Amino acid sequence: MREKAEIVIVGAGVIGCSIAYFLSKKGYSDIVVIDKGGISSGITGICPGGVRQQWGTEINCLMAKASTEFYQRINDELEPEYEIKFRQVGYLYLFHSEQAAKNYQPSLELQNRLGIPTKFITRDEVKEIVPGVNTDTFLSASYCPTDGFADDAYHVTTSFAAAAKRRGVRFILDEVPQILVENNRVAGVQTGRGRIDCSFVVNAAGLGSKELAATIGVEIPIQPEVRRILYTNRIEERILEPLLISFERGFAAKQLTDGTIYLSYLGSDMKPPYNSFDYQMKAAEVGMELFPPLEQVEFRTHVDGTYDSTPDHQAILGGVDEVAGYYQAIGMSGHGFMMAPAIGETIADTIIGNKTSVDISPLHFNRFRQNALIPEPRVV
Repeated sequence: MREKAEIVIVGAGVIGCSIAYFLSKKGYSDIVVIDKGGISSGITGICPGGVRQQWGTEINCLMAKASTEFYQRINDELEPEYEIKFRQVGYLYLFHSEQAAKNYQPSLELQNRLGIPTKFITRDEVKEIVPGVNTDTFLSASYCPTDGFADDAYHVTTSFAAAAKRRGVRFILDEVPQILVENNRVAGVQTGRGRIDCSFVVNAAGLGSKELAATIGVEIPIQPEVRRILYTNRIEERILEPLLISFERGFAAKQLTDGTIYLSYLGSDMKPPYNSFDYQMKAAEVGMELFPPLEQVEFRTHVDGTYDSTPDHQAILGGVDEVAGYYQAIGMSGHGFMMAPAIGETIADTIIGNKTSVDISPLHFNRFRQNALIPEPRVV
């Protein structure tokens, strides 16, 4: 079987579906999105849905701010089957030393300059936001009240896809073992069912993106990084609305809408493959020190997810010099969901030739060749 399309997007996670939506919104409907597992079948489907703007590089702050503004109006934009609940309950970073707060100062100043309302707050102010926190364990904190959560990342992704489908975008369940190139230009893709001729290919294949890029001779510096999330029993009382993070203690926790608390231990002393008992004990030890109410919860399950991480923990966005018509939206390094709206729109505009709302040129693939990396210091 041989088909035709103008644009083929490989990967139906939140990034691929966002790109498809924005392309269709801008008048392009001859689009095929291909994923071997289906819509939101990969890492997106287990993403806890955090959306934060507290970053340490300007490009990430700008994309996160634009994406947060989109999430605020997401129901009007996507007209989902049922309401997408986006709650701006904030992200709260604890600082256990004066040096840690001092190190964060440039990030806070950057965020404020770009219109992100992050502020330093005292221990007493933290206590007002999170009454159960142990104020003896830290000195100060940063807080951005407009950060938040869309608890159901799967629903967000399928809503992007549904909105694109209403404008004519097709979604195919299949694999793409090869991108086809003729005379240094994209000619199509090979699928399990046959060839699809096209003028543009977008690689949004997440953990499969490195292998796909290699089929046209593009070597991508992506390495997998495993993260584990623990989930507790449901608690009726609302005890932890913002995401509580301690970089120094390697801990993060948040109560979801259904009452479940999810938490993770991020310390460098625990590396995959994790011993489940040791991991839970360490997470509990650190968690109860910072937030004593965790003594009352039960760990019910855990989920292991994998970041598609780059050397500077920044996404790879845009085309490549060697192959015309080929574009990449990969290497999300754990922050794809929270920046998906901005990435989707900027990649769509890049393909079309429009001026982008956020300049994504610093995240072009060439930065690796030019030794122009932009290390992101605020990766959770």
